[in-house]
Amino acid sequence: MNISQKCALALGLTAALASFSCSSKKVSAPHVSTSAPHGADGTGSGDDPSDPAVNPNNKVEALSSSFGLLNFRQMTATYSQLTGVTLANPAVATEYTKQLGSLPREYAPAQISAAKVSAATKLAAQYCDVLSTTPASLTAKFPGLSLAAAPADSTAFAKTIVDGFYGPESALQGVRATDIATVAASVDALKGLGGTGPAIFMATCAAVLASAEFYLY
Repeated sequence: MNISQKCALALGLTAALASFSCSSKKVSAPHVSTSAPHGADGTGSGDDPSDPAVNPNNKVEALSSSFGLLNFRQMTATYSQLTGVTLANPAVATEYTKQLGSLPREYAPAQISAAKVSAATKLAAQYCDVLSTTPASLTAKFPGLSLAAAPADSTAFAKTIVDGFYGPESALQGVRATDIATVAASVDALKGLGGTGPAIFMATCAAVLASAEFYLY
């Protein structure tokens, strides 16, 4: 499996995880109305036209008011915290410099684009690649995880990766089993392409880090 195949699958998995994470967060987050209650000002009904329940065409505005994108500084800090790999690592620093022009600079979700997601995934892949080749860091993050061969149990491997990065399960994240099943399906696809343990880890790790679970805050 070459680097292009790994990145392509990581990007596909990132998109799938993004759709689940965004949906869960949108359902969980309360909408705050800025309009006056019915009759409070003597005019109007009090319905907020920005509320998607009132005006379904304003989903982007509703998302923008509740969430934000990590900018390039927040992204590197998040990736470092999640993997234990710092920006001081030469390989990470080189990739960061390459992708910097495409990484988000503004927080507005409406500014998200395929190029930004691709840049975030490629940078995440470098963090994950360093993590996969640093035994002490890998063991500290995922005790008992071995990358000596492709995982025999895709679901167990996916659960280890998702749980390790997501942390304690919470209502805001939605149903974690859905994300685990999505990652497991990607692991099966990577195994079908002859992916090795480190290659499968790098692709799935990058997809999780660049997903909306962490890309949006």
